Amino acid sequence: MAINKESSLYKALFEAAADGIIIINGRGIIQSFSPSAELLFGYSEADVFGQNVSILMPKSDGERHDGYLKNHLDTGKTAIIGQGREVIAMKKNGQLFQMHLSVGRAETPEGEPFFVGICHDLSMYKNVVEQLERVDIRYRNVFDSEGLFIVRITLDGAIILSNKSFSQQFHFNKVSGDDFLDCVAGSSKRDAQWLFSLSKNGFKNELKMSLMMKGASSNTEVEWRFKIVKDNIGCHIQGVGIDVSEKVVAANEAFFLRNFDSVTKLPQIDYVQQLFNANQAENTLFCFMAFELTDFDRIRKLNGEVLADKMLEELARSLEERVSYLHCCRLQASRFLIIFDVDSTQGVEQQVEHKAASLHSELKRTVGEISSETRIGSAYFSKNKDTFHDVVERSLMAIEYSRQNMQFLSCYNESIHQAADRKKGIQKALIKAIKDVAIDVYFQPKIDLEHNRVAGYEALMRWFSLEYDYISPWEMIETAQELNFLLELDKCVVNKTLSIIKANPDTFNADTPVAINISAKSFSMKPIIGVLIEGIEAHGIDPRSIEVEVTEDALLTIGDQVKSNANRLRAAGVKICLDDFGTGYSSLSYLGKLPLDNLKIDRSFVIESEQKSGRLMLEAIVSIAKSFHLTVTAEGVETPDQQAFLASIGCEYAQGFYYSKGIPVQDIPQWLASYQPA
Repeated sequence: MAINKESSLYKALFEAAADGIIIINGRGIIQSFSPSAELLFGYSEADVFGQNVSILMPKSDGERHDGYLKNHLDTGKTAIIGQGREVIAMKKNGQLFQMHLSVGRAETPEGEPFFVGICHDLSMYKNVVEQLERVDIRYRNVFDSEGLFIVRITLDGAIILSNKSFSQQFHFNKVSGDDFLDCVAGSSKRDAQWLFSLSKNGFKNELKMSLMMKGASSNTEVEWRFKIVKDNIGCHIQGVGIDVSEKVVAANEAFFLRNFDSVTKLPQIDYVQQLFNANQAENTLFCFMAFELTDFDRIRKLNGEVLADKMLEELARSLEERVSYLHCCRLQASRFLIIFDVDSTQGVEQQVEHKAASLHSELKRTVGEISSETRIGSAYFSKNKDTFHDVVERSLMAIEYSRQNMQFLSCYNESIHQAADRKKGIQKALIKAIKDVAIDVYFQPKIDLEHNRVAGYEALMRWFSLEYDYISPWEMIETAQELNFLLELDKCVVNKTLSIIKANPDTFNADTPVAINISAKSFSMKPIIGVLIEGIEAHGIDPRSIEVEVTEDALLTIGDQVKSNANRLRAAGVKICLDDFGTGYSSLSYLGKLPLDNLKIDRSFVIESEQKSGRLMLEAIVSIAKSFHLTVTAEGVETPDQQAFLASIGCEYAQGFYYSKGIPVQDIPQWLASYQPA
């Protein structure tokens, strides 16, 4: 017998029930589906009538449901009948939701079982519970957070409530009712008292305040946010604080890194300017004195960064203790600036010279054993007519003048300013000349002393500026070093030389190769050798037509890159010559460590050949070269006697003004025609 859906009881139950009602038969087939069930699941009764109730369940539950139903009918076990439970149901659109399901069993008059399910949607309830749990967890996390101090105090300062972090760090061994001021360090008590005086009159907005709080072993800087709160008891002050001790330390460290030199601990120049501008006395004359250790690069190379920095740190400390000044800072590397006042009513120059002498004495006492030379430049500052930046620049102009002219002390004047302007002009002009490939290359012949013939040439860079006329190679190299432009200068000369060699194969070939100078700095880097080898290949030049000259400085520390560059040249068929032997930091050790072919004697030794000691030195150098199977070239030969002596001791090659100065390539044929071997 089917369920009578027309009965008044059925209609009343189905239409009035707020929860969904579903009736299924013993096979799990839906027989009735109430209006509330339609709203809950999204199906109409017509959609589900005659369908298995599993369509209202997730797939995994639906597949097992018929088995549960059959087991109940076969065994009579009623684990879920008459008991409510939470289940996961599925709407028509596939959305899963939680509901409370109560199942009852009944039978038709014919004894056929059927089941009534009452479905109560738990979605809203679960959302509310989850929100409450999140709020509760959030509240507990905030209150118990180790990173926050929370305290509630009366308007008079008595502690009502505090969290664990506050109690453990500032309220240890104390009870509620104790005074908040007892937890505040002495330096901050006045600020805390001000808080309570404000609170009695009430303050509308949140109040932010930093207080130093007393801890068991040390004080802690806490940034508090206080506000007035009201509850059923009355008005109180609630404070939430955070430990900013590390923040303060970090801020101090950031301030130090921003304003102080990490090596010497001296203030940076910008910070010195702030201090100086804030404390200038009227009608006072100041001296800005820049000084430097000229051979600091050698110290750093020979002793390493750590020892060099330690030396600078010790120097800064000794200056502070023994030299009187207003301000001192490190400008760069081993260059410093001190500022001191000068009595304009006395001998100003004498005071500056006295200060320079005392400074030099202290430098000699501190670093004299490893640094021999000091250069000093000074300039005067008058508040009414000078700026800090201008006077610093003038002192640097003066020290540059001292360095160029090998003077101990130079005081800024107009001629020094003109020299500085010229230097800046040359710097700009050199950059443009390199970019425009406006550097010329001249060639100085190299003579085979045994056969009295031309054995090759040395490429020498020449620069004739429209504004400054002839600029010496020495000044070009120095300017490029100051601009950190040496590599670009080397590339320019290499490319220009290769182009000339390519265009003059009869003049420059394997029998008369061209020696190209490469700076020590460039030889210790990878790019320049690549430029040379790629240029040789691109121009189709016989690599035997090229030699490379490098000074001893490049070999001072034979690193992996120096070895790699030397090996690449050897593999490409390019010979290597060690230039200016004996003028740098000579060490016999590197003669056997690198694939060298030729050793070049500096002209200073050739000049000394007029003396017995000089001749003995030349003989020793030639002997050393022979022991390493190197050929020898002497530079700076100017007399027939020098040539004869060099030939007598086994020196293979010579060059110098005795034969020819450097000449442009177009003049070589004329020189060859006029050359008369001795």
